Amino acid sequence: MNARIALARTMLLLAVATGGSIDLHLSAATSFDPTLVAKGAELAAIGNCVTCHTSRDGRAFAGGLPLTTPFGTIYSTNITPDLDTGIGRWTETDFLRAMREGVDRAGQHLYPAFPYDHFTRVRDEDVAAIYAFIMTREAVRAEVPANRLKFPAGLRPAIALWKALYLRTGVYQPDPSKDPRWNRG
Repeated sequence: MNARIALARTMLLLAVATGGSIDLHLSAATSFDPTLVAKGAELAAIGNCVTCHTSRDGRAFAGGLPLTTPFGTIYSTNITPDLDTGIGRWTETDFLRAMREGVDRAGQHLYPAFPYDHFTRVRDEDVAAIYAFIMTREAVRAEVPANRLKFPAGLRPAIALWKALYLRTGVYQPDPSKDPRWNRG
């Protein structure tokens, strides 16, 4: 017991001495069930996540792919578990919110170049599996260029208008008149 107290005091002292900047982030790779990760790998492949989240000659899922639109260029985000440039600090709830509502961890609207409007009814357990897979990939420190969008498309609050017009949220409800295979899709 004394050793635990001494360790806690040492960690507290180090945190205070460094301005609280010690990150005690445990490796996500050790905290997810391998079966869940495998299911997430399959779902991420079906969703083709790597295609948009990997730039030409870039590392898998590290983002930076330019997506040219009539409104300007959007760069795909780094979805590796890197703590500074990726989504390594995101909780599963943060990830679910991005997938379902198109809102990032900081509460900013995401551009619909990320097709969250197609993921709004993905089952919770499937989103959890995708999250487990993504969080067990190699963390890649990769800054993504800033988006270059024309006014007013560059204003994230303007996306709220797009969402009001086009985003249909909701939780998937199986059709009880159909068999489980049909409901699964």
